[in-house]
Amino acid sequence: MSAVGRRTFLKAVGAAGAAGWLAACSSGDDDAKGGGATSGPLTGSATFTTWANDQEAAAFKKLAADFKAARGADIKIEVLPYDQIRTVVDRRLQANQAPDLFRVSYTDVGSYAENGALADLSDYLGDSFGDAFLPALWSAVQSDGKPFGVPHHTDTSALVYNKAHFAKAGITSVPAGLDQAWTWEQFTDVLRKLKAANPGVSPFAFNYQLYGAYRWFNTLYQAGGTLLDDSLQNPALDTAQTRKALEFTRSLYTEGLHAPSVLVKRPTYPDEIFPTQKISMIQAGDFLIPSIDAAVKDKFEWGVTYLMKDSAAATDLGGNAVVVTDGAKNPDVAAEFAKFLVTKENMQTFCEQTTVLPVRKDLTDAKLAYASRPDLMPVFQQQATTMPDGLVKAATSRAFAGINQALIDTMDQYLSNPSAKTDDTVRALTEGVQKALKA
Repeated sequence: MSAVGRRTFLKAVGAAGAAGWLAACSSGDDDAKGGGATSGPLTGSATFTTWANDQEAAAFKKLAADFKAARGADIKIEVLPYDQIRTVVDRRLQANQAPDLFRVSYTDVGSYAENGALADLSDYLGDSFGDAFLPALWSAVQSDGKPFGVPHHTDTSALVYNKAHFAKAGITSVPAGLDQAWTWEQFTDVLRKLKAANPGVSPFAFNYQLYGAYRWFNTLYQAGGTLLDDSLQNPALDTAQTRKALEFTRSLYTEGLHAPSVLVKRPTYPDEIFPTQKISMIQAGDFLIPSIDAAVKDKFEWGVTYLMKDSAAATDLGGNAVVVTDGAKNPDVAAEFAKFLVTKENMQTFCEQTTVLPVRKDLTDAKLAYASRPDLMPVFQQQATTMPDGLVKAATSRAFAGINQALIDTMDQYLSNPSAKTDDTVRALTEGVQKALKA
């Protein structure tokens, strides 16, 4: 999810291939192909509800102005806080007062579609529209083979660190490639050095708060574990790998290596603390680069390196889609604006201005001119290739919102209580995931 105002690659992108995808975006003006209900001038207006940081809000407003100039219809951009948007949208859906279209994480598209909240866009998009996108993310906006949205971008996590704190701890280098990523043991040793050298500063914090709780699954897959079985119908958490991942995570808390107040249920986001220099290193998404850079300014130098690994490297699927509601007052305008957002040229513009990663196949061969810290983006682009296939499939399933809720309901009690039993937590997570799968 993307300070996306806040928070959300996939080895599983299929035929597009991760290697080509890594090259990022280029300019161009070919639209996604595949027909559409209207092609001429439009009348009226539509409301687009989103969360957004400053860069995202500016990009959306610019695209709305461009759409009006090109098609004649107004798009009203409504920006809500990230931690409120789901509640507000759900309440409006229930009251038949939903926006015409809204921004949503890939992990939530399935549940909204299954509940009848979204419009089937088949007639607007046409049969070949999806060919323009990376297969895994086009699949993420479908339910029963029908498209209920358009893929807008993706993002992923890496490690953001304070260079001055590292220097004080005698840490003179960081991994320069995926093959050099720290093991869990090496990572823990780094945190111990940071703790010793920087009294009163928390060495580290994960970014798995609230709707982003699913990012803990990075750790599970690094340990060689898996969330669901091959059928995607049953939890696969009752394993030694899950116990190892849980115990490693809690050990960072019990040893004082993780910021104690940064847990799962609390809206305490590490990227907002990092600029204060109260945390030396955080796990963070690429979409946060502009806001971190603006907050840090010239206070200190900071950099990015790769996530730690155990038996494997693994990172999360982030990013968002744009969906049209089933009760949209002006569905033609809403659907056409959704299509407009994901043309080649407009996706390039949004990616460049907001520091996220593209999801179109034809944006894979040239370098993207990022507006903020382009020097850091290659790390995220390479890290994105470590997304496990099984996690991509699970994260884009109908049940994933409920699976994420199981983590929210379970993890804090375990992480903040050294006496909590790992087996009890595995059992609670398994039951929560099973409940989500059956819902």
